Amino acid sequence: MAGTRRISVATFAGALLVSACTSSSASEIESTSTTVVTTTTAAPATTTSTTAPTTTTTEPPIVAISVHGDLDGPIAQTVADALTAINDPRATGPVSEEFLAAMASAEGSLGPSYEAAATTAELETGGSVGVVTLGSGDILAIADEGDGWSVVGGHLASVGAEPWYGASPRRVLVLGSDARPGQSPPVFRMDSIHILTAVPTEGAGAILGYPRDSWVQTPYGTMRINALPTSGRGPDALFSFFTDDWGIPLDGYILTGFRGFTDLVDATIGRLEITIPIPIPTQKEFPGFRAGEQELTGERTLDFSRTRKLIPGGDFTRSFHHGVVMLAALTMLQRGEPADVPALLAELSRHTYTDLSPSDLIQLGVTAMDMELDKITNEVLPGTLGRSSGGASVVKLDPGYERIVADVIDDGIRNESAPESTAPEE
Repeated sequence: MAGTRRISVATFAGALLVSACTSSSASEIESTSTTVVTTTTAAPATTTSTTAPTTTTTEPPIVAISVHGDLDGPIAQTVADALTAINDPRATGPVSEEFLAAMASAEGSLGPSYEAAATTAELETGGSVGVVTLGSGDILAIADEGDGWSVVGGHLASVGAEPWYGASPRRVLVLGSDARPGQSPPVFRMDSIHILTAVPTEGAGAILGYPRDSWVQTPYGTMRINALPTSGRGPDALFSFFTDDWGIPLDGYILTGFRGFTDLVDATIGRLEITIPIPIPTQKEFPGFRAGEQELTGERTLDFSRTRKLIPGGDFTRSFHHGVVMLAALTMLQRGEPADVPALLAELSRHTYTDLSPSDLIQLGVTAMDMELDKITNEVLPGTLGRSSGGASVVKLDPGYERIVADVIDDGIRNESAPESTAPEE
């Protein structure tokens, strides 16, 4: 029986991002003040003919916050209006009710004016994303999904507010297709199947791998889990299997193939600095690897990620190594700044398939930059190698795997309340 690996190293969506950024032109926006609000209240009528005097209550005017600096007019106005709405709940602005509620502790604490700079990028999948850095050191995540810019998250640390980048925890299905160049990754078998979680307020998360040959009952019959996207079904079939059949709430998926993976690594990282846990023997298709620290090109990173033969644990260890790659990539990407995230996401959109919205992507991207590397676990579900009724080699997930999944999915963190797993022998 093969076990699983567990590690507290580093990553949420590591191998998914890049270090470059674009700035918009400078402008200064002064938001206009709001008219004084006046209400008149009459006392209840009595049985006499005398009417109580009318009283007038005057509220102080809403103080509009101004934003100026290295950002264009529409973005400056968006940020000014959003900050005004955070500072004074009577105001309205281009920001969600959920974000306003999360920023309630900042009410009345913001300054009257902020210097700011913005980096933005257009996505191949549609829409635009950006990061606004305020002179106070605070960060705002912005997105344009076709109807103008809005503030979709942020961290106002200067006034003691907790970071908010969408409902917590975040949960994303990350898929690596077995498709070779010239084949269609979305409708091919999946070599890599992981659920990534992140808890922004904790800076913590988890990488949970599913053995690709897991033998599961699906709406299309009993099959290996990695075959769900085949027969023209695509990644939506695998996504709905997790969400509908297994009841796992996911925000969306990110999928790439061999070519997309190597191009993404080359474009965002260059050479991946990684510590390989065990030596990898030479394979039929490529030379092996020594254990220890080394730098890998995108092509060699793919070679390492593909290896399952001649190593202890086989496919279980390979799935664990996928998490090692993600952790190593995040470690390198965190040397940059949140302002780098829009350009990273632009590269991600060029080399992957995803159903995540621009708002989701910028929220997740900035969250990844805030993750604490020693608070992210990397684990593969335990299972036993076996045979299907037709004789195919399959993995039968061990009893109790549901408790591990539930433990991670519940709050986004692998807690000690779930059964401990054992790492494959090296």
